[in-house]
Amino acid sequence: MSRRPTALASLGLAGIIALAGCGGASTTSAPSAAPTALPSGVVALSAREYEFTPGTVTVPAGEVTFDVTNAGTENHEFEVLAGDQSLAKIDAFARGETKQLTVDLPAGTYTFVCRLNGHDILGMKGTLTVSGG
Repeated sequence: MSRRPTALASLGLAGIIALAGCGGASTTSAPSAAPTALPSGVVALSAREYEFTPGTVTVPAGEVTFDVTNAGTENHEFEVLAGDQSLAKIDAFARGETKQLTVDLPAGTYTFVCRLNGHDILGMKGTLTVSGG
């Protein structure tokens, strides 16, 4: 009898065990859907065709800063509305740019939109709930 098949099988098994050992704990993790950690009172938003992420935001009453990144391919803007009244706005900004807007808001429900070139009509808007007083 030849010992060659047994030796090859042993080598194959040793290789599998060695590769399995390489698949252990990793020091990196999968990207999170959660926004980047920002200081308290700062809300991170991503603008892209034709949506904001997240699309619903809840914050306590008072001063809130929106950190808006244009992750799309077109220019976008960011505007906070109380009904039809504009409370504050970031004018059009280009792909890859991040702009900040700080607004002092009492409790209530607001809308944030990109009205540039009718983007809001295409769905680029979100709901902002301000709680407390």
